[in-house]
Amino acid sequence: MPEFVYKAVDSSGKNVEGTILADTIELAAESLKRRQLYIIDLREKGVWQKDISVQLRKKIPIKDLAVFCRQFATMLMAGIPMVSALDVIAEQFKGRYFGKVLEDIHKKVQSGSMLSRALAEKAECFPPILINMIEAGEMSGSVDQALDRMATHFEKELKLRQKIINALIYPAIVILVAIGVLIIMLTFVVPTFVGIFSELNVELPATTRFIITSSNFMRNNFVLIVLVCIILVVAYKVIRKTDKGGFYIDKFKLQIPVIGKIILGQIVTRFTRTLGTMTAAGVSIVIALETTKNVMTNVFVEKKFEEVIERVQKGEGLSYPIADVGIFPRLVEIMIRTGEESGNLEYMLNKAADYYENEVENQVTRLTSIFEPIMIVLLAIMVGFLLASIILPIFKLYGSVGA
Repeated sequence: MPEFVYKAVDSSGKNVEGTILADTIELAAESLKRRQLYIIDLREKGVWQKDISVQLRKKIPIKDLAVFCRQFATMLMAGIPMVSALDVIAEQFKGRYFGKVLEDIHKKVQSGSMLSRALAEKAECFPPILINMIEAGEMSGSVDQALDRMATHFEKELKLRQKIINALIYPAIVILVAIGVLIIMLTFVVPTFVGIFSELNVELPATTRFIITSSNFMRNNFVLIVLVCIILVVAYKVIRKTDKGGFYIDKFKLQIPVIGKIILGQIVTRFTRTLGTMTAAGVSIVIALETTKNVMTNVFVEKKFEEVIERVQKGEGLSYPIADVGIFPRLVEIMIRTGEESGNLEYMLNKAADYYENEVENQVTRLTSIFEPIMIVLLAIMVGFLLASIILPIFKLYGSVGA
C-alpha cells in the first residue's frame, strides 16, 4: 500500500505533518478530511521521478491560470452550470497538458466530486491559494466570486511580472551583445594581428600584450571556460535547493543595493495581495498565512515568516509579529495595524499591494533608465580599448618607419 506525506492545519490552527497509508491519493485526502485536517500539501512518499515531473512539466503557467479563472468566473456568473463551464474551458486548452488536467477535473466534478477536492488531487498543478479560495467559496456558496478574485489576483501578478521582464529585456540584450563582441574580438580578430606584430618585431604596449594574453588564454581554454561556467550554474542551483544554501543566498539577495529593494517589493506585493485576497474570501487567518508563506519565493523570508505564523496561532494580532520580524517596511506594519483596528484588514492589505506594486514598477524603471546608458558607455569603452590596443602598435610601427 502506498505511503503519502502530508502537511496540514488542524482545527486549532496548528501545523501538522506526517505520513498516511492509502490505496490512492484521493483516499488519503478523504481520510485526512475526516480527521478535520486542512490539507496544504499531499504527495506520495519517495517518488523522486514524480517530484521532477512536477517541477519540469506539471506546473501550470500563471497566464493560463488567469485565463482559466476569468473565463470560469464569467460563465458561472452568467448562470452556466459548473460541469458545462469546465467542459468549454477544457476544450479551449485541448492538445496541451493543462487541457488534460481540466478534462480529469471535469470528469470528477461530473461524477459528483467537489471542485476544490478535484483541484486538490492535482495539487502539483495548481497553487494552494486557488484551491483554498475555491474551497472557501464552496462553503459560502460563492465560487464565482472566489474565481473572480483569483482571476484578478493572477492578472495583477502577471502584469507586474511582465513589466519587470519588459524593463529588463533591453539591458539583457546589451549585456549579451557586449559578451558576444568580446568573445569575437578575442577569438577571431586579435589572433589575426598577433602574427603581424611578431613578424614586424615591434615592441608592444602593455595593453596590447594584455589583450594578446587574454586572447591566447580564451582560445586555448575555451572548452574549459564553458565547463566552469556550467559547473558554477549547476552548483548554484544545487546549493540553492538546500535549506542552508537557499536561506543564505536569498538573504544575500535582499542585501544587494537597489536590486534588494526591488526583490523585497515583489515579496511584499505577493504577501499583501495573497493575504488580502484570502481574508476577503473568509479564509481563516492561520490558513491564509500558511498559504501566503508558500508564495514568498524567498527561503529567508519564509523562515522568518514562520515566527509570524506561530505568534498568530497563539492569539496575537498580525501587525506586531510583522514588525518584530524586521524584514517588511514599516509602512506595511502601519497599514496592517490600521486594518486590524478598523476591522477592514483585507482593504488595507489590497491597498498596500497596489502601493508596493507601483513602487516596484517605478524602481525597475529608474534602474533601467540608469543602467541603459551605463551599459552603452561600458560597451563603448570595451570596444574602444580593444581597438586601441590593436591600432597603437601599428601607429608605433609607422612612426619608426618615418624616423
